[in-house]
Amino acid sequence: MPDRTSAPAIKSIEQVSIPEAVSVNLDNGIPLHFINAGTQPVMRLEVIFKAGKWFEHEPGHSYFAGKMLVEGTEQHSASEIATFFDELGAFVEISCGYDRVTLSIHLLQKHLDTILPILREMIYNPAFKLSEFTSLKERKRQQLAVDLQKNNFLASRSFTKAIFGGNHPYGRSLTLQNIDETPLDKVSEFFQDYIRGNFEIILSGMVNDKHVQSINDALGSNIRSSAALSDEISGTYNASEQHIDKKDSLQSAIRLGMPFIGRQHPEFIETLVVNEILGGYFGSRLMRNIREEKGYTYGIRSVMGILDHASFWTVSTEVKAEFRDRTITEIKKEIGQLQSELVPDSELTTVKNYILGTFVSSLDTPFALADKFKSIHFSGLNYHYYQDFFHRVGNITSERVLELSRKYLCVENMSLVTVG
Repeated sequence: MPDRTSAPAIKSIEQVSIPEAVSVNLDNGIPLHFINAGTQPVMRLEVIFKAGKWFEHEPGHSYFAGKMLVEGTEQHSASEIATFFDELGAFVEISCGYDRVTLSIHLLQKHLDTILPILREMIYNPAFKLSEFTSLKERKRQQLAVDLQKNNFLASRSFTKAIFGGNHPYGRSLTLQNIDETPLDKVSEFFQDYIRGNFEIILSGMVNDKHVQSINDALGSNIRSSAALSDEISGTYNASEQHIDKKDSLQSAIRLGMPFIGRQHPEFIETLVVNEILGGYFGSRLMRNIREEKGYTYGIRSVMGILDHASFWTVSTEVKAEFRDRTITEIKKEIGQLQSELVPDSELTTVKNYILGTFVSSLDTPFALADKFKSIHFSGLNYHYYQDFFHRVGNITSERVLELSRKYLCVENMSLVTVG
């Protein structure tokens, strides 16, 4: 009989085996990466275009070009496409980010061959009808008008502008005027330059050779395009403070952060541990202090934003307006303590176990495995990164945390944005 009066012993995770993606090229050279995993007959098919905000000459071109992929083709209307996927029980989503536009389809394995011809139409022959474009712009306009009333939204926009600059692709923001003035021909031109025939495919789920061949048959014959080049842009960063006053607001949104090292940096993995201790999880120091002890907020966190051409670190929260200044003081105090005192061994062990345990638990679906592949693939890394991840997290010391905190969490180099 097990002794149920005693908790089981905690064991450290030293390493884990991660099923790796297999990479091949279609007949036309388009890369296909697939992960055969899982026990259910489901798949996620992702078509990933190197066509995010980074490549825009004007705000909105990437977003509208991506969203128009589901707004009708030369053969099928937007309504017909939506009905087609609904009847198959498939879910289609377009996400438009800083570096990439992704068209993802969750589907049953048996429907792959049925879906591929329509998918081919969507990524090679979207109709770009003015009526659908006008409707899309109006929906986006209404959404943005609502978002502009939210403190957190305004704080995030102002923070990225403070970090990258208003003329940097990562720092520019879409405005209502941008939406009104974006012409269909420029969006179509962006599609031709950056999206059409310029993509990679990631297929995850119960994948076999037949599925790979089906994708090659459907998408491997069109000529692969070479995307128009985008200039490398570097801005000059200077720490700044900005407050956006909203007199009737009961809450204040806070963003405190700065440019940061990226995933390819040799000290990046260890700084993940530093970030986790400070504000990366529910038991972090910021949560214990500002949520549990002070009661200023429901939630506060620090995150590292990893992009292709730059990265950043930020603390974000929303607090009662009267607690704004005190919250900022407490955030800086916690950073200072991390830079002046060794983290107790018990706390460091808890954080390390949490990081590694969370990583292992995130490998339970084929789609999660695909996400792990994307993290390293688009950072120019390979699976050795995850071996290094376990080694560095598992062996970091309190002295190393102190050293990295002093090196990277320089409060004088941080920009502060508050709204409310």
